[in-house]
Amino acid sequence: MSAAWAGGTDAIIERMDKMTALFIEQTKNSIYTGESAEFCEECGEPIPESRRKVIACKYCLPCQSALEKK
Repeated sequence: MSAAWAGGTDAIIERMDKMTALFIEQTKNSIYTGESAEFCEECGEPIPESRRKVIACKYCLPCQSALEKK
């Protein structure tokens, strides 16, 4: 393998690593990190305890799904 090809491969891998790190950081910043709401802020229905324990959420699952489709 030529040195030029190896250097190009390293640059591609480095760029992919940077893009992956940026994507992860942006995703972390977009996640709601406060306390979970006991009641959905959209419809007012109770949010199941199992959902509230797993993620910090403001919406019940049906409302969250509907909001993500918009």
